[in-house]
Amino acid sequence: MASSARDPDNECVISVRSLTKQFGASTAVADLSFEVVPGVVTGFLGPNGSGKSTTMRMIMGLDTPTSGTALVNGKPYGALDWPLREVGAPLDAKALHPARPAHDHLRCLAYSNVIPLDRVDHVLGPVGLAGVEHTRAGKFSLGTGQRLGIAGRCEAIPACCSSTRPAPCPRGASRSPACCAPSPDRASRSASSV
Repeated sequence: MASSARDPDNECVISVRSLTKQFGASTAVADLSFEVVPGVVTGFLGPNGSGKSTTMRMIMGLDTPTSGTALVNGKPYGALDWPLREVGAPLDAKALHPARPAHDHLRCLAYSNVIPLDRVDHVLGPVGLAGVEHTRAGKFSLGTGQRLGIAGRCEAIPACCSSTRPAPCPRGASRSPACCAPSPDRASRSASSV
């Protein structure tokens, strides 16, 4: 079995320190600390209601922690210049414009984040969207919507890909993050998955 020990020379991609989130009298996350480092897949497991999605929402700046910090590459998510280039996280499979075709959705993400438009075609096949890229997102099943979210998350080759759900895979495909495979000009970049 390979060791997953942290390499002290690697910087943290995600650093969570003493993170707590309360909703009124209910505590969703209590004093959570962990690090995600480059080149390491970090599992984030727990039963329903244990605070996984709430933690991801705090990392992504969508929820404010009651206390503690969540940093991406040493900064709060909101302070990142190009967030999609640093961390990708589809937290809601249906957070898409229902009338926009999948290909156009990915082009909008690429254009707004100064990502080469050829990345759109690079990520469609590995996530199982080849052949439906011109279908409007509102017609997608939940699983196909999740695949589009994964494609968007991987489009920029972020340093970290995170998800609150297992990745749906096309029939016959492995669960490897193939969509995150860099184009040849970016192959030397190291990534982490949560």
